[in-house]
Amino acid sequence: MPEITLPGLPAMVQAARRGVRALLEETDCARIDDAELITSELASNAVLHSRSAGSAGSFTITLEVKPGWVRLEVADAGPAADGDRGRQDDEHRRGLLIVDAIADRWGQSRPSHDRAVYWAELTWEVVDG
Repeated sequence: MPEITLPGLPAMVQAARRGVRALLEETDCARIDDAELITSELASNAVLHSRSAGSAGSFTITLEVKPGWVRLEVADAGPAADGDRGRQDDEHRRGLLIVDAIADRWGQSRPSHDRAVYWAELTWEVVDG
């Protein structure tokens, strides 16, 4: 599975989108634009609302692609602990509403205290021929 690890800086969101697009252009993915937008939202959450934020932090995008299906995951260092949670939660929710509207399935997990993973799956009809 291809992985892209980037510093936790807002400027890296664009690099994440470009990296995902480049990897998916080598596949049969029919929903590259959707995957790119989801990457943007989940990477933005990682660099704005997690402990991955900043030049010392990082986030990792993992792609799994099969015919008619792609799963992308964005892993970060878990939720930030600061006093501005209300505003961050509102912004975080807006991005996840976009993910919810585009993805066929999505979710999150906390495999450990210092890791959070947001994932989204996209499907499309495979045309033989």
